[in-house]
Amino acid sequence: MENFEKILLFHFEKYPLMKPVDAVKLCYQSAFGCGHLVKNEEKALSMLKTEIVETEENHGAQIFEPIGGVYVRIDLHKAKAVKIPEEKICEVFIKSANSGEKTEFEPKIEILKKLSKEGRTPFSERELLEYLSGYNGEMVSHSERYKTEYHPAYRVILEKLAEELQ
Repeated sequence: MENFEKILLFHFEKYPLMKPVDAVKLCYQSAFGCGHLVKNEEKALSMLKTEIVETEENHGAQIFEPIGGVYVRIDLHKAKAVKIPEEKICEVFIKSANSGEKTEFEPKIEILKKLSKEGRTPFSERELLEYLSGYNGEMVSHSERYKTEYHPAYRVILEKLAEELQ
C-alpha cells in the first residue's frame, strides 16, 4: 500500500487541478478497475470508437499511466497517435473489466485522507472530508474542471494485459 501513496503524489503533480472527486475516482479505479462488467461488447466497441474519433492525437503522451493496484489507464490520445486498433483496445478492456481482480479500496481512501491531512493534495482536508461524507462508494465521473483542463480519454485495463497492446 505504501506504493499507492507514490501513485497519488504522481497524479497530484501531473494533474494539480484535481478535485476530491478525481482523487476518489483514482482510488476506485485502482481498486476495482473500470468498476463494472462489460455485458455488451458491441456497445463497448462502439463507445470506444466514438470516443477515439473525438479525441485528438498526442504523440507526447504516456501510453500507460499507473493507477496502482493491478490496473493502468491506457491513454486514448496516444493510442490514436500510434494507431493501436480500437478492436484490440476494446478486447483488452473487456478482459480486464470481466477479470474479477480487485484490490482494497478503503486503505487507499485512508492514504488519500492522510495525504490531505498533511497538506500534500491539491485540495484541503476539509474539501475531501466534505466530499467523502456524501460519497456512496460507487464509480464517479471526473470533475468538470478536470475534464476541461486535462481532456481525459482512457480505458482502465489490467497492467499484465498492457503488453498485448504494444
